[in-house]
Formats: sequence, C-alpha cells, structure tokens
Amino acid sequence: MPFGLLAPFAIWSGSRSLRRIRSSGGQVTGSWSAALGVAAGIVGAAFGIGGVVFWLFLS
Repeated sequence: MPFGLLAPFAIWSGSRSLRRIRSSGGQVTGSWSAALGVAAGIVGAAFGIGGVVFWLFLS
C-alpha cells in the first residue's frame, strides 16, 4: 500500500525533473533516471488502484 500512496509523488517529481533537464540545454543530466521515476510511479499507481479494486470488489 505505501507504494501506491507514494506513486503520485514519483510521477510529479519525475516529470518535473524531466522538464528541468530538457530546459537546461544539456547542462543537467539524468533524463533516464527521471523517466524511470515516472514509469515506476505509473506502475505503482496501477498496482495501488488494482489493489483497491481487488479489495473492494473481490474480497
């Protein structure tokens, strides 16, 4: 459950980092790490939502 709760923060911070990296003109690196943060946030949100749906409807 904590991963599902922290997923929106991962998506927000990863996308914010990607914007800063792109606007830096090549001076700041780490776009792969930021993109993986966004992807992990999306996966965490999907599992969190799936867990809630499972808990509400199937248990």
